[in-house]
Amino acid sequence: MRRKYRDLKRKGNVVVFPTTINRLLTEGMTLLKQERYEEARDGLYQVLSYEPEHPAALGAYSYCLYELGDYEEALEVCRELLKVGPIHYLETMELYISILMQVREFEEAERVIEVLIEENVLPEERLEQFHLLRDLNERIASKSIENIDPEQFSTEAFLALAPYEQERKVMELPPSSFKPLTKKMLALVEHPEIDLLTKTYILFILHQEKIDAKAIIHKFHYTGEFNVADLPNPQTSPRVTEIKDIFAEQLAKDPTRLEMVNELFERHVYLFYPFLMDDYESKEVAEAYMTYLDLLFSGDIDFSSDEELHNMVIKAEMWFETRNG
Repeated sequence: MRRKYRDLKRKGNVVVFPTTINRLLTEGMTLLKQERYEEARDGLYQVLSYEPEHPAALGAYSYCLYELGDYEEALEVCRELLKVGPIHYLETMELYISILMQVREFEEAERVIEVLIEENVLPEERLEQFHLLRDLNERIASKSIENIDPEQFSTEAFLALAPYEQERKVMELPPSSFKPLTKKMLALVEHPEIDLLTKTYILFILHQEKIDAKAIIHKFHYTGEFNVADLPNPQTSPRVTEIKDIFAEQLAKDPTRLEMVNELFERHVYLFYPFLMDDYESKEVAEAYMTYLDLLFSGDIDFSSDEELHNMVIKAEMWFETRNG
């Protein structure tokens, strides 16, 4: 089985002469010019096995993967190249946009093109080319949306799917399709029997697409009406940060437990979203999660934290176990 870029490891203390890397790079580039993409890919992989951040090798390797139709890995390598700093910036950005279009990340492709145009980094002779690329991206995105059957996202159709199938079906949609499907998406998030994580994902994308609409959400014992455009971001929520700060303070001398409680809490934040257990003080929530962790380690339980809150934590974790089989 062919090794992938993510499998690359540095060679440790092995000494590699620069002439060896230059020779392998030259051979790979020659094969690339001859359009012998598989051979070029394998040769360039050898260069990267010695120098994983070699800009020229990363660029050529990504192009080979693109030509071979391995778009997901090509995207990973291209993103790594952008971190390192490409030698040929505009050519790399053009390749990056083309890969994004292939993997149907039309929104990201549109954003990158807009940034390039607005920041005036394109020379006059390349400006029209990127305008055409943007138009092509928009046409492909529109066609992709046109091919979506709205009835697949009716409440009745979704209730017939297993929870993980509901989530997969929604995640396969391009974000730009959520606007024309707004009514159906709102009906899904408002239905009490639709998978809870699927509801979370729908709300995230509706919010990201700046859709101004209200929705009544049911999750566990919580019910509330929210304006989608005003939903909180759990990653930057002051409340979530405050609770995690309590974890950090209380478990500063036990990094293993700190990592575990953070992972547990973050998982539940996405499950409960957009509710953030606001009916309890931050300290109470933190204590409940640390008490639950103690239960996992020792089997003993101390109800110094609110018993009802503790049971809700257990119920949330049982939900994951049941959903994932």
